Amino acid sequence: MKAAVLRERPFEFLRRKGSLEAYPEQTVANWYIARAYVLDFLKDVAFIPGMPGSLHVVVEGDSPLLLAVVRHLALYSHFLNFVEYDRFGNRVCSNRSVITVISSRDEAGIIAELEKDENLGNLLQVCRYSVFGKLYNEDSYLDLEIEVATEQGDAAAMKITEADVNAFVAARHADEIFSIDTRKALYAGHAYVLGGVIDNLPHEDIFGAGRYVQALDTFRYLLFNDTQDRTLVTPAWESNIVAVRNGISDIMCTDCFELREKAVVKQYPSGRRLSEKERRTVWEQNNFALSLSEHNRWVVEKLIMGFRPYVASESNKYDTLFSAEKRAFCNQLKKSPADPAHLDICSYWDLRRTDPDNLKYDSFLMLAIPLILGKVRQ
Repeated sequence: MKAAVLRERPFEFLRRKGSLEAYPEQTVANWYIARAYVLDFLKDVAFIPGMPGSLHVVVEGDSPLLLAVVRHLALYSHFLNFVEYDRFGNRVCSNRSVITVISSRDEAGIIAELEKDENLGNLLQVCRYSVFGKLYNEDSYLDLEIEVATEQGDAAAMKITEADVNAFVAARHADEIFSIDTRKALYAGHAYVLGGVIDNLPHEDIFGAGRYVQALDTFRYLLFNDTQDRTLVTPAWESNIVAVRNGISDIMCTDCFELREKAVVKQYPSGRRLSEKERRTVWEQNNFALSLSEHNRWVVEKLIMGFRPYVASESNKYDTLFSAEKRAFCNQLKKSPADPAHLDICSYWDLRRTDPDNLKYDSFLMLAIPLILGKVRQ
């Protein structure tokens, strides 16, 4: 049975960190516009593993609307050719996406704007960035770089102006922009009901698709045999900021599914329809690159949404705890309404040491993308 389109307005439920106050209507409108515009802007951008080059976008201005565009470029510009470490174990972080913001503000002024909750939140604490040539976080592990300049330097970069964004809005029906089809996010959320199945998988060969056969078969059955009508936005969102954060996170994750699909399928000759076996094989072959890209995307999303990494005292305490105590400590920090922190905001390679169980969730979710897209398109 074809799944009916489910359009909802989830961004209205986001709240400022600390005060938990609602954002102004125009800020929320800017997010919807920026999301729709950026997903359309990136729809033909694809970098496959081993491919040289990277995305460079110049945003010509720092108005509230254009900074919302910068926010969503940061959320979605994560590609499969990023290399964190070379084969000799050296951190290289090659092929980072670069977002350049053209601004006439002074350094303190533009950093203050970028660090607002409605823009980049905590992202500049971790990602590599520069302001008028002054470089910060040079050795960041993230696949993203923010650059602030007074003029464009790269003539080959893709460009975005406020006029471009306004023209995009004028050419679309309001419902296409100011509401979101949340079906993919809803289906991706179903993956977490398989926690027991996935947790029981061994840590060895976490990228081998054969490890996930049982979990994927279970997920396929649940996905295509579930006839209950659900919405992503539930009554709990009115009073539970954790539920809001989790739901918005699922949206931002699944917004990238088509971008990832394009990069995976691009490895086959254009114009030829892949068989089901070929599609399954090419997803499996790209599982490591997909998982690395997803972790970087997730870290950027969490930082933008107001989360922060653990400070030294929190990491030290975590290392002294065991089993259920560790889980309780992590939950307490990540569910803080005012100052959420997450253990997994770290390099993908550090994650193998601190929280290897979550590597399996990235791998499983990436392998489940064709199933979720198939459900939406049936």
